[in-house]
Amino acid sequence: MNMLKRLSIVLVLLLAVAQGASVTENKPPTVIVLPQENTLVHELPLSVVVKVDSNAVDAVKILNASGEKTIDINGSKAIYCKTIALVLGDNTLHIRSYKKGQLIDEQKRHLYVTSPLYSQYKYPPTQYKRQFFHTDRNESACRSCHDMSVNEKQGIAFIDVTESNCYACHHQLTTEKYAHAPSVNWLCTSCHNGKVGSDNAWQKGRSKFLVTKPVNSLCFSCHKKNAKLWKSYRFRHEPLDSGRCNKCHNSHSSPYKMFVRKPVNSICLGCHKDKRMRVKQRDSDCEGTIKGKECVACHSPHASNKQFFLMDEEERKKLESKQHGRER
Repeated sequence: MNMLKRLSIVLVLLLAVAQGASVTENKPPTVIVLPQENTLVHELPLSVVVKVDSNAVDAVKILNASGEKTIDINGSKAIYCKTIALVLGDNTLHIRSYKKGQLIDEQKRHLYVTSPLYSQYKYPPTQYKRQFFHTDRNESACRSCHDMSVNEKQGIAFIDVTESNCYACHHQLTTEKYAHAPSVNWLCTSCHNGKVGSDNAWQKGRSKFLVTKPVNSLCFSCHKKNAKLWKSYRFRHEPLDSGRCNKCHNSHSSPYKMFVRKPVNSICLGCHKDKRMRVKQRDSDCEGTIKGKECVACHSPHASNKQFFLMDEEERKKLESKQHGRER
C-alpha cells in the first residue's frame, strides 16, 4: 500500500514537472504588452510596447498597412516601445521576432480606428473595445526608461517642449501643419484632467488622463468670448449645441486650418448629404460650387441669428481673417 502511495506521489510530481516544462516551451519570446487584442483606437499614432527575452530575440519588427518599424534588442532592458501609424477602420499588426535574421515568432493584434466624421468608421464592429493605459499598474512597465510623472505647470508653456514627460511617446499627435495651442505647448492636463462627463461617465477611474465628454466645458474654459457670443445667437449648429466641438475639430493637430478633421466641405457634406447635388450643379447660386470656395464662405459653422446659419458681411470678414492655432 505504501509502495502504491509513493508511486502515486512520484507520478504527480513528474506530471507537474512536465506541465511546467511545457508552459516554459510554449511561452513566446516576445510578449505584447500593448496594444491588447481587439482594441478600439481614436487617434492614428499608436505606441506598441513589448517585453522581450533578449537571449532569444535580437530584433522585433512591427508591420501594418502603413509600413514597417524595427526595434533593435540590445539586452540592456526587457521592455521596448515603438510608435507606429494606423489607418482608419480595421488594422492588423504583425509583430515578428527575429534571431540572427531568422524569424522565430509571429503574433498579431487587431485594432479599429474610429472617427466621428466618417460614417463608415463611426460605429466600429462590436468585438472592438476601448482600452486604457495610464494606470499605476500599466505605467510600471515603462518606468525603467520613462519618467511617468506629470512635469507641466498649469498654464505655463515649455520653453523646450521635448522636456515634457508626455512628449517622447505622444509627439506624433502634434506633427501636423496646424496645431492646437494647449497641445503644441504640451499643456496636456489642461484637457486630460482625469475627469468624466455625462457622455463618458462609464470611464471613471479607468485612466489618470481622461477627458470630460462632452468636451465643450473644457473648450469654453479658454474660449469664453466665443461661448458668450454663440449662446446669444438664435440658431446654433448641432455639434456646438451638443458640446461636441471635437466632432469637427481635432484637439491636437491637423493638416487643415482651425485643425478641422478633414476639408471643410467634406465635413459639411458628410452630414448634409442632401446638399451634395446642389453643390455639383454648375448653374447653382451656391458659392460652394466655385473652386476654392467653401460652405463657410456663407454659413457659420457655429451659430447665427439667421436661418441656415447664414453670416452677414462683417461675420464673413472675421472668419476669413481668423488664424487659430499654430501653423508650421
